[in-house]
Amino acid sequence: MKVLLFIKSTKTPSSRIRVCDLIPHLRQYDIEAEVIPLPTSRLKRWRCFAKAGEYDIVYLQKRLLDHLDFWILRHFSRFLVYDFDDAIYHRNSSPSTELKDYISSTRERKFKFTVKNVDLVIPANAVLEKRTKSVVPDVKTSIIPSSIRLDDIVQKTDYADKEPFVIGWVGTKSTLRYLEYISEELRMLSQKHRFILRVIADQPIEISGVETEFVPWKLEEQYRQISRFDIGLMPLSADPFSEGKAAYKLLQYMSCGVPAVCSPVGMNREVSGDGAYCLCAESKHEFGEQLEKLILDAELRKEIGRRAAQMVREKYVDTVTAEKLASVLNQFYSAMK
Repeated sequence: MKVLLFIKSTKTPSSRIRVCDLIPHLRQYDIEAEVIPLPTSRLKRWRCFAKAGEYDIVYLQKRLLDHLDFWILRHFSRFLVYDFDDAIYHRNSSPSTELKDYISSTRERKFKFTVKNVDLVIPANAVLEKRTKSVVPDVKTSIIPSSIRLDDIVQKTDYADKEPFVIGWVGTKSTLRYLEYISEELRMLSQKHRFILRVIADQPIEISGVETEFVPWKLEEQYRQISRFDIGLMPLSADPFSEGKAAYKLLQYMSCGVPAVCSPVGMNREVSGDGAYCLCAESKHEFGEQLEKLILDAELRKEIGRRAAQMVREKYVDTVTAEKLASVLNQFYSAMK
């Protein structure tokens, strides 16, 4: 099978995680894949789209094209698949409590148009699948979660008590707002326990009253840095955009055996196993309490961390995900041709 995959860019996290990392593994399932970052020039995009007819399946990752671009791609594509891992039909206004802040008529229109006119939709989680089905109830869907490259994982081995404790977070400047969302809880915790909030990102953050250390994000270094966390943080606000997130930060911590505390929003609840693989803070006010449980109990940190690492290796690594994607594409193609 020949598959042509269009992505935003090789530097875009979603494109790297959901497409580029899986390509080497697809070859063992007789899938020959070519990846093309979408050009910024419309004419160059059309030239790329004209190649679609040479492939059995065309795979559009996350981008919501305008109607003209989409119809040209659709015209040349024998079968068209759409993949996405965020609530792209909403505006990213987290952690606003005003529902109107998330409404984007342009994004809604493009999303509905896209899922109505493709042959298969691959959402990253059940929340995104449910939204897809609400638009087109009979559209073919198959959930493929985002996954961790097995070769990248650096396993945590030290769960001993120490001072200062390291509570870590990894992300981008666009998601630093989630740390600010629990800033008061972190301040209160810092009055009881000495810890460093280690932030791996492309921009630092300052939280008054909290000792913070900034580590510039580097792809080749991130898992080595994560393995040095004593606890990982994944706070989310309970809002329409956050509910669509693919729990990737949480999977990163867990893959390294780092015990974590998360907001059980969207896919986070599924990945956490309702507390079996990480502790859940049902509201932002519970973060301090759950973090303190882990700070005070080295055996709990070790137990949760090792249990989580095993679960990720069984369900959320690239080799497992590539096998599932290959199966989905092969079954879909066999049924359609």
